[in-house]
Amino acid sequence: MQGFMRHADELGKYEQRVQQIHEKQTQQQQQQQQQLQQLQQLQLQQQQQQQQVLPQMQNGGSQRLQSAGFVPSMNAYAGMACQPAGPAPSVSSFTAMSMQSPGVTPNFWQYASVQTPPLVPPPQPAVNFSNAASVQAPSAGFTPNFDGQQGMNAQSAGFSRNAGMMSQSAGIARHAGMGNQSAGRHAGMGNQSAGFSHYSGFTSNIAGFTRKPNSQPDAEPEPELSLSPKESTVTTSSSAMELDENFPGTIAPGVCMYAGEISKALQQLEEVFTAGFITEVEYQERKDKLRAMVPVKAATIPVTGARKSKGNWRPNKKRDRNIRLFLSSTFRDMQAERDYLVKNTFPKIRESCAKRAISFSEIDLRWGVTAEQSESGEVLGLCLEEIDNCRPYFLSLIGDRYGYVPRTIRPEIVKKYPFIANLPYPCSVTEMEVLYGALNDVQEASRALFYTRDISVSSAEGGDNEEKLNDLKRRVRVSGLPLKFYKTPAELSSYVMKDLEDQINGDFPKEEDPDPTEVQNNLHEVYAENKRRGYVPRNLLHDEITKRLFGDGHGTGSSVVVVTGASGMGKSSLLANWCLSYTQDCSSNDLVISHFISCSSETCTFESVVGRVMNVIRREFEIVDQLPADSKEMAREFPRWLSMVPPSVRLVMVVDGLHHLDDVDAAQELRWLPETFPTNVKLLTSAATDSVPYNVICKRNWNTLSIPSLTRYEKEQTISQYLNMYGKSFEKEQEERIVCDDKTSVPLFLHVLLEELRLFGVYEQLNKQIAWYLEARDTVTLFDKTLQRLEQDYDASMVRQALSLICVSRRGCSVKELLDIIGVSRVTFTPFLISIREYLTERAGLLTFFHSHMRGAVVSRYGTQTGGPGYTEAASKLAEYFEQGEGNNDKRRKADELPLLLLMCNQMPRLVNALCDLGVFLELYTQTRKYELKHYWLCCQRSINANVGGSLALAVTKYEATKTEAVDTARTIMRVARFLREMLDYREAEKMLRKAITINTKANGEYSSTVGKAYYLLAEVFWNEGKLVEAEPYALKSLAIREKVLGENHLHVAMSCCGIGELLIEKDPPRAKQYLERALQIRLSHFGPDHPLIARCLQDLSLIADNEGDSEKAVQLCTRACEIREKALGPFHPHLATGLETLAATYKLKGEPGKAETLLLRALNINLLIHGEAHPSVESCHRWLQVVYKDLHRDADSLKHQRLADAVKAKLASLNIKTGERVDDS
Repeated sequence: MQGFMRHADELGKYEQRVQQIHEKQTQQQQQQQQQLQQLQQLQLQQQQQQQQVLPQMQNGGSQRLQSAGFVPSMNAYAGMACQPAGPAPSVSSFTAMSMQSPGVTPNFWQYASVQTPPLVPPPQPAVNFSNAASVQAPSAGFTPNFDGQQGMNAQSAGFSRNAGMMSQSAGIARHAGMGNQSAGRHAGMGNQSAGFSHYSGFTSNIAGFTRKPNSQPDAEPEPELSLSPKESTVTTSSSAMELDENFPGTIAPGVCMYAGEISKALQQLEEVFTAGFITEVEYQERKDKLRAMVPVKAATIPVTGARKSKGNWRPNKKRDRNIRLFLSSTFRDMQAERDYLVKNTFPKIRESCAKRAISFSEIDLRWGVTAEQSESGEVLGLCLEEIDNCRPYFLSLIGDRYGYVPRTIRPEIVKKYPFIANLPYPCSVTEMEVLYGALNDVQEASRALFYTRDISVSSAEGGDNEEKLNDLKRRVRVSGLPLKFYKTPAELSSYVMKDLEDQINGDFPKEEDPDPTEVQNNLHEVYAENKRRGYVPRNLLHDEITKRLFGDGHGTGSSVVVVTGASGMGKSSLLANWCLSYTQDCSSNDLVISHFISCSSETCTFESVVGRVMNVIRREFEIVDQLPADSKEMAREFPRWLSMVPPSVRLVMVVDGLHHLDDVDAAQELRWLPETFPTNVKLLTSAATDSVPYNVICKRNWNTLSIPSLTRYEKEQTISQYLNMYGKSFEKEQEERIVCDDKTSVPLFLHVLLEELRLFGVYEQLNKQIAWYLEARDTVTLFDKTLQRLEQDYDASMVRQALSLICVSRRGCSVKELLDIIGVSRVTFTPFLISIREYLTERAGLLTFFHSHMRGAVVSRYGTQTGGPGYTEAASKLAEYFEQGEGNNDKRRKADELPLLLLMCNQMPRLVNALCDLGVFLELYTQTRKYELKHYWLCCQRSINANVGGSLALAVTKYEATKTEAVDTARTIMRVARFLREMLDYREAEKMLRKAITINTKANGEYSSTVGKAYYLLAEVFWNEGKLVEAEPYALKSLAIREKVLGENHLHVAMSCCGIGELLIEKDPPRAKQYLERALQIRLSHFGPDHPLIARCLQDLSLIADNEGDSEKAVQLCTRACEIREKALGPFHPHLATGLETLAATYKLKGEPGKAETLLLRALNINLLIHGEAHPSVESCHRWLQVVYKDLHRDADSLKHQRLADAVKAKLASLNIKTGERVDDS
């Protein structure tokens, strides 16, 4: 009962709202009557003046105007039509007027029907239409000023604003009410592309709002709503707006409400019905009444001020910059030409186009076509369809063969391409391509290019069809289309290169090349439009997002709102539609930037998000600062750039899909995203609830909005809109069965179900098919049924292999990789790929699953879980491709996929070989991926006791034999040496560093930056071995070289100073302090106070303070160092573990073992996670815990950690590893 009372209270608010609107309407109508009386007096004066020249006609019943140049004023009549030529009469009390004349501008007042014979009138200077009921004007050039009319049907263009009419043309100004197929968003009424008007009123199936009289021509409509009913007459009584007293909040049909209020009323009504407080009949009746209400857009959100560049920032829609070139030729005699073009010419054109933001691709679907495919007619349909997709770009190679002539052609292909039925004789596929691509319409084929082999090098294989071939060549010659003769593939290549470059430069002039910002804008806009297809606006959620971001009028709202929900709940669609709605309503002072991370392979990195926002800010506010080039600098500078937005401008960033970010540089931990924002900056974003970003968001306590399931009303509307796009509909019982199933409350489930049913072709079996799909327990099992359907529609083995390969891959697979591994032709694979495009996403040219549910279905059906039979099979094939196939040439892809595949398949010897490929090694040994490389080697050591140093030393020897550039060789050797030092193989590291010093000194002399770096690394190796005396001279040598070569304030100088200071902490603390403070000052001048290298200096200075007996200062410095590292590097970084261990030692010596224990346990967990059990840092933590627990009188724990430390020490000794490793933050 409490729930019912709550709903009744909510519905009562809507009743009160409508009553207020009704009272407002009555007041406005009274004002209109007063204004109309004043206008009557003015009109009577005009009529008296006209009566002196024109014949007066009264009570004539019907008058037909056939004149041109008639310029009367019209007010309050039912309908009018005009025909050419005639005078300009003044008329009274008629019913209809027909106007079919150009240039007619009449002045009418309260007539029912008028038709006049031809007269020659004097021109009139002005036009005014007021309160006219219906006007039909199928003429051009009619330019009246309508004010408060009910409706006009016009088939001409050029009508001014505020006109109420039905129009089938463009050119209608904003605030006009019309059935306009292409007008702007303020044209409300039978408009298939526009939104609702503020104040327009008309004869329309959608109805609208009546603009207030006497408004200024260029004035914006006031933010008040004047309600009019759905019928074509202006309502002057309140009877049409009476409330249904039988149920609180119900409104009579025809009354317009805010869109959000209608949705709220429907949802409240559904909950009352579900609770059992009203009958189903009552529920249906009241729902129908609410649905009859006409929704209008919500009131404009208050603005914050002005900005330099007026108008909302929106993507600049340019024409598609994609070129698809259809390549037509016979197969056998053109193999050499096609190979040369595909391998040499087209890659050059593609590269040239890419530099200008143009996408170029060649299409040759008959590559690798089997005889069976040709016989089936499958290829012809695909080729003709691709010709349409590629228009106007068509390239034909005509050689010595006429080509394959199909025995039969499928009826559906002939029906789709009628020219086939009119062919005079059986034609080859090649001739049909030429006809359809060019010769059937030469004028439209302006970009078609033809090339034929010179007769002097022809081999004449026309055979029985030689006559047809010669006739085809003749028709090409006389067509006037470009035709060139060539002798060699290289000559052909030069012709094609020049001709295509000329076409591209003509179609895409270089001066019109978009900048990268415009290219990105277009990508995001296209993605958002796709997400809006078939979407039913969830106005309650839209309103809630707006309220949370901007407040309810009593506050400023939240800086960040995060839309959350499981995969498939419609987060992207919600954000895309909210963004569209908000940009239509917001102020010109609002700067809205939408970024959809899953949009493309170029948009899924945090650099793309931050860089795009910075670039827009720079352009909009004419900022002279250059964008940061380095990703780390970009993350540091992002808050400063946001603060550059003027306070008078509100920046709204809409970033969809944080869980889709490429997790490079730990991007999903969101350290690049500020925790707080300026007051005029708002962030609306989304994240899946089972993702890393969601966990970070929860820790930051950001405002989250969970997406609810679809209501019954939303499901009904979704079904209707989705099927309408394809001209389909369900029977009432079929729709009811789907709507009543709880699983369809999940948007993705409903969307996949509708797509599957749409593709089902046997209508008589549709009920059975619906029942079969609804047997699915959840979205994963529904996708399993989708997989079953795909296996029936396409080759089952191909479907299984392709999806399994994508599933076991780390980052996805390219189309080429899938084709090479599976061994199918592009013709066979393309239709299947097109059919599942909606469930895949492409990043950096790699296909992967868009939804986790699809991946789950593949895992369940094909056994591709780790260790499963499907995983082993697919992973083995993919690994072999990168070991022995063409994948071996792409070291970046090989480094991404091969080591992990071999590790998961427990192929350790092969993993060692992969890691010793220095191309793979160099890709993995980067600041962001070196711990992944260490993990692979640690697994090899534990499994087969692999010798890291010996294996890499052999790899380096082989590498030296293949390289001639000494500097590159030395640089690679130094990187290997540095890795070996980190892997604690100091002996091999020292050997390689001395070799690098020799090579660099010979090539560049002793004083070079690379030699200075090698000496520094050599000093670190000795220090790690505990040989501090040997380390010091190399460190001083490094400093001297760097000061001379780089200058005294260079960062590498700071690095050497820091190293020397650390060497001297125990030996000479005052001198160590001087070096450390110098390093700190240099780094502060470069990085500011929050960089990890600052933390290293602070930690070292804390050790000196502790030695000096100032434990408080030591704790303060070391705590600050840990804070910097955790914020900059994350909570699981080994450098943070080192800082925690140092801080714990300080607390232990200070007499606070309890605090020391907490810090040491955390440091131990980090070290175990990163380094594994056998590492000096792990032993060190165990030793400290042994001592701390002894101080706490916990002898059992102390003994436990002593034994663990001894075990680690023994393991290190067996690996010939010495302890004493130091941390290198550089």
